[in-house]
Amino acid sequence: MLILLDIGNTSVTYGLHQKGHLKAFGSVLFDDIPKKFKNWVARGESQGISVVLSSVVPKNTQKLKKMISRYPQVELFIAGKDLPVEIKHNYKNFKQLGIDRKVNVYGAVRLYEAPLLVIDFGTAITLDYISKQDVFKGGMIIPGPGLAFQALIQRAALIPSSLRLPQKARKFLGRNTYDCISSGVLEGYGAMIDGLVQRFKSKLGNDLKVLATGGFSTSLQRYAKSFDIVDPQLSVKSLHLLFRNRHWTRA
Repeated sequence: MLILLDIGNTSVTYGLHQKGHLKAFGSVLFDDIPKKFKNWVARGESQGISVVLSSVVPKNTQKLKKMISRYPQVELFIAGKDLPVEIKHNYKNFKQLGIDRKVNVYGAVRLYEAPLLVIDFGTAITLDYISKQDVFKGGMIIPGPGLAFQALIQRAALIPSSLRLPQKARKFLGRNTYDCISSGVLEGYGAMIDGLVQRFKSKLGNDLKVLATGGFSTSLQRYAKSFDIVDPQLSVKSLHLLFRNRHWTRA
């Protein structure tokens, strides 16, 4: 069994790979991982078990390493350490580029045809441009919908704090507070992304294909008209490719 984990700032995306197929995929809070992990190990006791990890939260990386150390039958591979993420690039300081972005680019150039604009909808929205020659050229980082929504809830005294990030707008024109926020977040981010895609294309060519991924990509695809591909599983697919193509050394 291969357990694929992508630890983000808000949640953990996971995938279970068995017998050449992705058997399970989802997203949970980090605090839910120990219970799930125990169940996963129980399911894979008769097989070899490997974990492939990508993480942008160092303290949670350490917690996970400590947890896994209690399972001697489980082998851990960390993207960027045990599994080098080799991509062509001209980024100024490649070491400072987030491992989540590196992993996405690694998978994108192997699964799809460039030129590509990879848009990852997480805590932050990252837009990463890959040229026709499969070279990562750079990109943008924007506060994500969840951050914007939480900032509005926290700073606007009359908006109920119990409201949750909308996944669908009931109407274009809201007639109550929640409907107004829902339409504003979804239509607003959709329009922003469409506008940015047009700017990317005007500067880099109209043959640019847009690959949307991350937890909010499926919700936003009905509001952003510029997506060519929606693949919320890109991160775990990329981790699987890293593992399959591995040339690793132990520290």
